[in-house]
Amino acid sequence: QIQVGTTGPGLSESGCRFCTACVEVCPTGALTDKNDRPGRKENNIVPCRSACPACIDVPAYIRLVSLGKTKEAHAVIREKVPFPGVLGRVCTRPCEEVCRRGRINEPMAICALKRYAAEAPELYPDNAPRAGPDTGKRVAVVGAGPAGLTAAFYLRKKGHAVCVFDENDAPGGMMRYGIPAYRLPRDVLDREIARILGLGVEFRPRTRLGKDFDLDAVFSRGFAALFLAVGASISRVIKIEGSDLPDVLWGVDFLRCFAQGRHVPVKKRVVVIGGGNVALDAARTALRLGASGVSIACLESRKEMPASEWEVKEAVSEGIRVMPCRKPLKILNREGRITGVEFVNSEGVSHKNGVTGAEFEDIVEVLEADQVIVAIGQSPDLSFLASDSAIRIRHGLIVSNQDTLATGKSGVYAGGDATFSPGSVINAIAAGRKAAVSIDKALGGSGVIDEIIFKREAPSNWFGREKGFADRGREKVPEVPPGERICSFKEVSLGYGDDQAGKEAGRCLQCDVRLYMSSNPLPPKNVLPFNPENIKNIPETEGVFRIYSDSRNLVLIKGTPNLKKDILDRLGENPQFAWFDYEEHMMYSRREIELIQQYLQAHGEMPGGGDSDLEDLF
Repeated sequence: QIQVGTTGPGLSESGCRFCTACVEVCPTGALTDKNDRPGRKENNIVPCRSACPACIDVPAYIRLVSLGKTKEAHAVIREKVPFPGVLGRVCTRPCEEVCRRGRINEPMAICALKRYAAEAPELYPDNAPRAGPDTGKRVAVVGAGPAGLTAAFYLRKKGHAVCVFDENDAPGGMMRYGIPAYRLPRDVLDREIARILGLGVEFRPRTRLGKDFDLDAVFSRGFAALFLAVGASISRVIKIEGSDLPDVLWGVDFLRCFAQGRHVPVKKRVVVIGGGNVALDAARTALRLGASGVSIACLESRKEMPASEWEVKEAVSEGIRVMPCRKPLKILNREGRITGVEFVNSEGVSHKNGVTGAEFEDIVEVLEADQVIVAIGQSPDLSFLASDSAIRIRHGLIVSNQDTLATGKSGVYAGGDATFSPGSVINAIAAGRKAAVSIDKALGGSGVIDEIIFKREAPSNWFGREKGFADRGREKVPEVPPGERICSFKEVSLGYGDDQAGKEAGRCLQCDVRLYMSSNPLPPKNVLPFNPENIKNIPETEGVFRIYSDSRNLVLIKGTPNLKKDILDRLGENPQFAWFDYEEHMMYSRREIELIQQYLQAHGEMPGGGDSDLEDLF
């Protein structure tokens, strides 16, 4: 009696690793991928890599971490981005949202593993990035945020002279002036920016487009191209009664003032209006600056808040009250001093297709406050475009070609938060890469900016069973206790140690292994060593036998009227022969053809990879 199935009640109990390699090698098509998008096999199989705007090879660096090769993992990340340490702390993690491990229990901690790898030493410390041969071309970049600095980095590596203009004193954009140090330590940011400027990128601070120079001046100064990466540095305003009171602050301005070292007076009871990451950052910053009570009120439901879920949880753990489904009606005051905010309850909003709507109840509540911070979004300052009709603006954003980032003005490109909302650091980095490609091509280059810092071989396609693999939970990243961290701006997340990183990396399903498979890596379970001892027990009857190599790849399928005789004749014929199996079958010629046909359909070649007339037949 033949039984087909798992060794336990289910896949989990059987020690399955859920890599889905069984689908890849199934010769009958009985096992197939669900939701398969034609022509996008790699994206379907490895969703984490395709979800990353910068296309970082996530499975590769996680596998290297699991093997203890942290320098190599660091190198893999740097192949795509110049800010691995920054992303390891503030990335919005689109890869984790689609991680296939999440369908089993919890997604991989991809971002935390990126940070762990980024903190490893350089793989080749003497092989720092260098500028390419001088092309004689100059490129201007306006905005020293993640998009602008990324574009500058790759353009300089292509040999172009690059000058970055920014209105602030130091480079970094919102990474420096918008993200608090408890999330992104300044030494991490400074170290990675220094690496970019160290290529010979010129930085001109305190220089504002539209005030100190204009677009035409850029080209009259000899620049061949311009990349507008001005970001979104203006707080969106809300026009309700009391919004013009002195103690009403605006989210982006509040964070920028503090980051610049200016005194920001914070009252005892602070209400933050907004549900995005800027609102969360403003609330947690106010708490650290001395507020005794901080509340966040937003129009969205808790589920639909734009802020990252982990940011919301951290705020709550610090004692910040989150109040979703609230629409502000007016800010109350007594003789000019804020006393509270009046809200009406809503049932939530929907942001689908850019449309926001909500249904409101008649219930009005007042939240006591001494100070209000409004953080309902941000927009770019595009006043420098007022007299230039060639570059179009739509919905407060610059219009540029999605593929090339080219604008309506020749030689001018735009990307990052100035063209896309809501933005993120990883999306801005991706825009910087895209701009570098387009500008390099326009200046006569190849547009190729990808590189291989660490050359890796195909991963092993043999995992083995692991008891309890499916139940392994996500490793919690150590953090400073809430009661301690709200007293300073020291980094909250402590990051993984070696042991935790290894355990977390070991949870990966290694979905990408399928992309390297060209033949069945394992023979059937009843495979036998190819030796006389096993062959002597074979019956002298009709049937089909299969022979496998030492690496367990199928190399021969043969039908015969006498199984025992024909298999014995093969002994010593080929040093590759190491394993075999057989099946009795009266119609052995037809069965041989069926098995060969199945193999050809699955692998596109004859067993063993050799040429055969049968290939043309099938």
